[in-house]
Amino acid sequence: MNLKTVNIIDAGTGMVFQEELMKKASAVVDLKDVRGVRFCGEIKDFMGLYHRIHHLKPGVCFLGPGDFHHLCLHFLNKLHTKPLLVLFDHHSDMMEAPPGTISCGSWVRAALNSGKVKKCIIVGQNVRDEMFSDSKSDGKVVFFPQNIPHEKKVSGVMKELMKYSEPVYISIDKDVLVSGEAYTNWDQGSLKLEELLDFIKIIKKAKDIISADICGEWPVPPDGIFHTREDIEKIRINQAANLKILDILL
Repeated sequence: MNLKTVNIIDAGTGMVFQEELMKKASAVVDLKDVRGVRFCGEIKDFMGLYHRIHHLKPGVCFLGPGDFHHLCLHFLNKLHTKPLLVLFDHHSDMMEAPPGTISCGSWVRAALNSGKVKKCIIVGQNVRDEMFSDSKSDGKVVFFPQNIPHEKKVSGVMKELMKYSEPVYISIDKDVLVSGEAYTNWDQGSLKLEELLDFIKIIKKAKDIISADICGEWPVPPDGIFHTREDIEKIRINQAANLKILDILL
């Protein structure tokens, strides 16, 4: 898979203001007019987006704030194999959504239940996440929460990955990072950016990375007029993190 394809989805929450990142894009999709998808929505509305993004090739996709993390399911659907999902996230995203809906907090469970991924490895999760001890995962989910030392997380993840021949799909929500190295609209974890980059380097050396997505942007008004100095600084810091992550993936 060609990871040099860089897709950016702008749902009206500020991706366009990461100007250096936008220059890297192979394709940009404007979803500012879309309603009923952010956070949680009906599956029919979610699937209705297919005609807007079906032309995007799997590669590296920037999804915007974590509120849109479930959009990555569209890219998992495009793959011709069931990858190992490595999720860097402060939340498991394994909640049970109400019938007929999909959300940014339930997409991992949906991917597992629909057979889109072979196994999910979650890194950096909050130990208070109620899914941490979930008995419904049937061994298809392995957790490496934030309180495990970095070296042990790396060795544990690699041990899991090397059990299988399948390629890896990497999904990153920057809320896994310590505040200051990224800024999101969700509570954040304790992973350092350099630790995340180190993780990706090691995985890339050992496994084929078939595709990746990145979310966790700081949401701002789409017109740019009402941005505060705080907004501008957080956009700058997130863009710097995104460019470093992209550089490692490419």
